[in-house]
Amino acid sequence: MKAVAFLVAAAAVNLLGSAGRADDKVDYTKLIVGKWEVTKASPGTVPPGAIVEFTKDGKLNVTHKEDDKELKTEGTYKVEKNKFTMSMKIGDEVEKKTITIVKISEKEMSTKDEDDNGVELKKVR
Repeated sequence: MKAVAFLVAAAAVNLLGSAGRADDKVDYTKLIVGKWEVTKASPGTVPPGAIVEFTKDGKLNVTHKEDDKELKTEGTYKVEKNKFTMSMKIGDEVEKKTITIVKISEKEMSTKDEDDNGVELKKVR
């Protein structure tokens, strides 16, 4: 009986370990690079239709329209596992946020910030 319990426990640990390793294989740094269009976003975050560009060298550009004017904000980002920290200058203030990547693929990305605000994006390039 103890042998069966041990085997079940070992199998469970092995499965959990495999799931963790599969997540570790996601190359967030590589997948995030490109231009993304915001398709859905929590109020107070970024407006739907905005274009968010992550460059290979850690730069971040956000472009959106407000009152028929195109506004562009620049900043930097750094990816660590399934999170990225961004720093953007807005006026005279520097705003820093840590964003969790909930889901990412070659075509789609979903994120949440520290306040549980979500943003969904689709890759445009």
